Amino acid sequence: MDEYYWGRYTDTVREFYEALRRHEFPDLPDCNENRAHLIAQLMGTGTAEAIHLLHALHRSLPLQGDVCEFGVCQGATSALLAYEIMSTPKRLWLFDSFKGLPKPSDKDVLLNDIFNLGSMARYEGEMCCGMESVQARLDDVQFPKDRVVIVPGFIEDVLPQAILPQRVSFAYVDFDLYSPIAVTLQYLDRVLSIGGIVIVDDYGFFSAGAQTAVDEFLETRPGRYKFSMSTDYAGKFCLLEKVTV
Repeated sequence: MDEYYWGRYTDTVREFYEALRRHEFPDLPDCNENRAHLIAQLMGTGTAEAIHLLHALHRSLPLQGDVCEFGVCQGATSALLAYEIMSTPKRLWLFDSFKGLPKPSDKDVLLNDIFNLGSMARYEGEMCCGMESVQARLDDVQFPKDRVVIVPGFIEDVLPQAILPQRVSFAYVDFDLYSPIAVTLQYLDRVLSIGGIVIVDDYGFFSAGAQTAVDEFLETRPGRYKFSMSTDYAGKFCLLEKVTV
């Protein structure tokens, strides 16, 4: 996309974003044009989903704890989160295998063949991006290097041995498949502040594993989380707000 059409696209995103913010999320703090520019760079996350994400993030900012993203891919969402928490003391924790998707489990039934690969098994290793792409995007928004922690590796291997945040206020989980989402939710349940929010992307989309992981998690913790689904126009994700220990 050349500079002219990129500018026109960014303008369209800005207009849509502003309309949504004014009419549906008037309590979302306004921001300068950099927010629209970062939203326009998102891949796989539309403007409507992005503004839902930002609204949830800002609701959680007064709470104790850091901000996490599980499944960062090329780092576009990471840069948006970093930009939004720039004025806070919060750290940004980014988790990704940087080797693509893990091997799907039996619970990962293919719902939407987004790459036209023909089977769930063939998605192993797909969606692979390098760590340098993430770091470059964080550099672009000038997020302090001492406030970001990039944790490489499959989450099942990372959690038992990595240095992790002891308290989390907001997390965006975009791991696509059952096992990494289930493991991540179990960890977040221990460290999420009361009132903290977890957004799980692809609930009911791509792999059935995402919805199964969330549903099983909630079944074993009745009353601990307030569950809500995205509106139809915003995409496929769910929001979990912790209401009690």
